Amino acid sequence: MSNTNSTSLPPTPPTPPAPMNAGNSQASIVIGGILIVIGGIFLALNVFRIDFGQVWPIIFFIIGTGFYLPVLLMPHDRRNLAGLLVPGTILFGLGAIFFYNIFAHNWGSWAYIWALIPASVGLGLLLAARVGNWGGDTMKVGFWMFVISTGVCLILASFFGGGNVGALGAILLIGLGVFLLIQSIRR
Repeated sequence: MSNTNSTSLPPTPPTPPAPMNAGNSQASIVIGGILIVIGGIFLALNVFRIDFGQVWPIIFFIIGTGFYLPVLLMPHDRRNLAGLLVPGTILFGLGAIFFYNIFAHNWGSWAYIWALIPASVGLGLLLAARVGNWGGDTMKVGFWMFVISTGVCLILASFFGGGNVGALGAILLIGLGVFLLIQSIRR
């Protein structure tokens, strides 16, 4: 056995973490802001003794805002992030539908109001195509999804809404028809 004299090298220090770039910093700001807002809402609910059963759809608005914030806060990446507007708009639509159900005490409206969910998809596509500069075809698809789904909702509301909702659905359906006729004449 040979005795080799080996010198041991000092251990190399660990590499420092990579510095945060602007994208990570902005993402942290967005997430931190969302957590502060959620915490503030729950604090207000507890301090002011607000019945969460009456305001729970606000969760949809908070999450929807979480999808909108990166698009609004990162203007240099706006075109790349425009797709986030679609789920954000869907969540805003759901929040609005559930708030209507709660405050109008009209859960039976789901017989027709469900058609506004694809309308919110269409509106989200319309917004995303505009912000992301996706082109006219996507905007047309979004527009027609919104118009057709809203029309279906109004037709169903006219049949199943009863009372003021049925009359309002019929009036809005007439208005939608007039709008489409005017649009086709203007071309």
